[in-house]
Amino acid sequence: MEKRQFGKTDMQVSVLGYGGAEIGFEGATLENVTTMLNEALDAGLNVIDSAAAYLVSEELIGQAVSNRRKDFYLFTKCGAAEGFTKFDWSKKGLLSHIETSLKALRTDYLDLIQLHSCNKSVLEQGE
Repeated sequence: MEKRQFGKTDMQVSVLGYGGAEIGFEGATLENVTTMLNEALDAGLNVIDSAAAYLVSEELIGQAVSNRRKDFYLFTKCGAAEGFTKFDWSKKGLLSHIETSLKALRTDYLDLIQLHSCNKSVLEQGE
């Protein structure tokens, strides 16, 4: 699979990535997620993206492919959680979301952390 440099980082990412929203909201089974993600990684995909807001997505990804952590870049989002029912843009809240994601994804590092659905006024306040 074709790979490209990700911005100014040294990450060489596949042109296609896996977005984890659907598995969190649609009742995907661990068996299906494990098969799907392993086949995607075997085909050369090396980006998996999820979010705390995607309900069980991070847990399923962690259970399915944490044993292959060196094979992919892991992106997640913070600030929004529990199906977009809770939002916390404070430093403490963001750090809490990140810790929760690390545990759910069964990893000790993330390759990219993004603010999820954060509006401009929150960014302008900056904490």
